[in-house]
Amino acid sequence: MKNPFEIDYVEMGTRIRQKRRDMGLTQERLAERISVSSSFIGHIERAEKVPSLDTMAKLSIALGTTLDYLVCGVQLRCERDRCYLFRDIGRVLEAYGISENN
Repeated sequence: MKNPFEIDYVEMGTRIRQKRRDMGLTQERLAERISVSSSFIGHIERAEKVPSLDTMAKLSIALGTTLDYLVCGVQLRCERDRCYLFRDIGRVLEAYGISENN
C-alpha cells in the first residue's frame, strides 16, 4: 500500500512537464524563467533529481499553478466571492481608498 505522505516524484515531474507544454514553453525557456539549467528541468521532469522547495515555488509561479497541484496533483478551487483571503484583501484595499480594479 502506498504511503499517502510520500511524494510521487514521477507523477510530480509529469505534471510539471504537462503544465510546461500546455504553456508552450521549452525546458530552456522555463529554466531561464526560474534561473536554473535546462538539464535540471529535464531531471526534475524525469524524477531523476528532487528540486528544493525554493525551486518548486518558482516553478509553481512560472507555470501559473500551485505547489499543491505540482506536488500532490490537488487543484484547489477558490471562487473570488467565497474566498476569505480575497474578501479580506478587498476590505483592506477599500479601507485605504484603493479600488481592486486598479
